[in-house]
Amino acid sequence: MGRGRQGERHRVCGPGACLPRWRVPPWRQGGGALEGPGLSGRIAEAGRLDAVLDLVGNSTILDSLAMLRRGGRACLAGWLGGLDPIADFNPLLQMASGVYLTFFGSFVFGTPGFPLSDVPLQEIAEQAAAGRLRAKPSHVFDFGEVREAHRLMEAGAAGGKMVVVM
Repeated sequence: MGRGRQGERHRVCGPGACLPRWRVPPWRQGGGALEGPGLSGRIAEAGRLDAVLDLVGNSTILDSLAMLRRGGRACLAGWLGGLDPIADFNPLLQMASGVYLTFFGSFVFGTPGFPLSDVPLQEIAEQAAAGRLRAKPSHVFDFGEVREAHRLMEAGAAGGKMVVVM
């Protein structure tokens, strides 16, 4: 998605960037999380983004579409906000002309249409090892610490990916 560096969850910027949608992290100007209804009306980059990866789902996808420039793409790839349908969805009235809406479900991985071999896992691993991707987990827990991992996650204090070693 976009031409920005892949694998970065915590960023919003202009052309060439991707805005993943889920608990958006604290922004540079003060620390409050901005994710929620109407995000497109609260960021200066709205209308100028190349891509949005929407993991919240149907409850935010119209707002995600409003953040795109002409030719921009929104990919609906998650349902963290539930599976309720988009009420009275009317693309002619609710999508800007020239933006793209796509869908991806992880359940298709490994099928003939989406073979695992299409994912450049070796390249991703090499980029992470070289420091070109921010892939370091925020926390690593032993299996016996899984309660603490869950507590951090529920409190919204994970600060990134967490790993539980089994």
